[in-house]
Amino acid sequence: MDVTVAQVIIKALESWGVKNIYGVSGDAILPFMDALGKQDKVRYYSPVTEQGAAFMACGEARVTGKPGVCLATEGPGALNLINGVADAYRDGIPMLVITGQVETGKISTNAKQYFEQQQVFGPVTGFSTLLTRPESAVDTFKIAMDKAIGDNTPCHISIPKDIFSALAGENDIPPLGNHTPPGIFGNTDEVISLLMGCRKPLIITGRAAIPHRDAVYRLAKLVGAAVIPAQGAGGIYAGEECFFVGGLGEAHIPPVLNRADCIMLIGASPYEHKFIPKSKNIIQIDTRPQNLANHLRPLPLTGNMALILDLITGGLGNYVPDPGWQDEINKFHYKHLKMIEKETELQDKPVSPRQVVALLNETIPNASVITIDSGEFMHWFDRGFIPRKQKVIMSDYWRSMGCGLLYALGVKAACPDQKVVVLSGEGGFMMTMQELITAARYALPVTVIVFNNGRYLLEEHRMLKNGMDPFGVDVRTPNFMQFAAACGIKGIRLEEPAELRSALERAMSIEGPAVVDISTNQEKPLFI
Repeated sequence: MDVTVAQVIIKALESWGVKNIYGVSGDAILPFMDALGKQDKVRYYSPVTEQGAAFMACGEARVTGKPGVCLATEGPGALNLINGVADAYRDGIPMLVITGQVETGKISTNAKQYFEQQQVFGPVTGFSTLLTRPESAVDTFKIAMDKAIGDNTPCHISIPKDIFSALAGENDIPPLGNHTPPGIFGNTDEVISLLMGCRKPLIITGRAAIPHRDAVYRLAKLVGAAVIPAQGAGGIYAGEECFFVGGLGEAHIPPVLNRADCIMLIGASPYEHKFIPKSKNIIQIDTRPQNLANHLRPLPLTGNMALILDLITGGLGNYVPDPGWQDEINKFHYKHLKMIEKETELQDKPVSPRQVVALLNETIPNASVITIDSGEFMHWFDRGFIPRKQKVIMSDYWRSMGCGLLYALGVKAACPDQKVVVLSGEGGFMMTMQELITAARYALPVTVIVFNNGRYLLEEHRMLKNGMDPFGVDVRTPNFMQFAAACGIKGIRLEEPAELRSALERAMSIEGPAVVDISTNQEKPLFI
């Protein structure tokens, strides 16, 4: 039976395990929309904007490890995807990006909404191509999917409107390739020798360490290392682990960092790099050479992280941890936990962001997914978050404001049984808050916590630090509670610190989507 290119693409994606597609309809993709509407294997989510589609696909990919798929029409629709695609590209997140294009006879002309998409998507994808022949559709999509998975990168295919409608001919759907991890680049013996001579090791775990948390845990216990979770791996270990010494950033620098004689970076942790003393012995283990902190001149090992960690642990069989270092780590661990616990009782008004984070530790359910937007509140989260089996998702390199809610919607679509909590500043939330309509439309129950201080506070504090007069940092916000209600969502407005705990508990128990708008003060992190 003859099928169109649109139909065979959907059939191929289904056979390769794609469950969801996020997109916004438009003229050039109408044949694809028609095919999507006539099947029920791949679910389609239509957010308010194409940016929402790209970040939702990125959120799904971040939580599942499998390519998220987003879709847009030609011209402005395609351009609106770029922000979310760039986020995936910079963080090494697999995605498949599908855009419509003008009819083949109008390519390279002055046709309405035409531009050469490959020139725009090329710098922020691992692969970008134009599908020009119906019979090559499946092979082209297989190449893109294999590269997205194998290289952990977004891949882009633009498809002219008439190609979507063309008959695809005979098309068997081949399986995806076997994506064997790469080998090892670097000298493991040199790393083992360096570790054997160190008595005060410290490990900073980045996002790439999460799939190997058990192996990293064994290594940390073997050498008696303190562990600092990087921003992208905030929930990698429970806070009660004695080696946990808190996060690292503008609001908190664990004293043990400067006491360590060897720092191991396991997985990319780009934000934390600037706080690492260059005088230390530094080892970096990662999946990709491009993630290396070359300015720190680390001793590098890249490639198959599972194999690297196994070889290092095996080579350290005679290592004896320093009891004095263990005592120092334990003392700071308990001191840090006590400090955060005390902050649950703060009575500052407007509410202190430290109190919000301390109470979130007690109210966010175990095994939740927490998506983090960009803003100064992030630094208080780094300092005060005590994980209890939660998974933290955030942008390591791109740091687009507004991504937190969009990630969360993609996570919830992919993992409907998972509790999902969004942490955002008011500036970032306003950039994408229209997607509360998407949460309501598709019954995606995410809980949004807004730290609302009425300022682009991080920018204000940095301008002051550099001797500038703050300008353009004031934020005029609408009533978020009323906006949520207009979208059909429960909203809570909070100004009293004494009411914070009960409000957060109530928000976490709401079955549908919810927004908690907290009036917070303009407290400055210690190291800004």
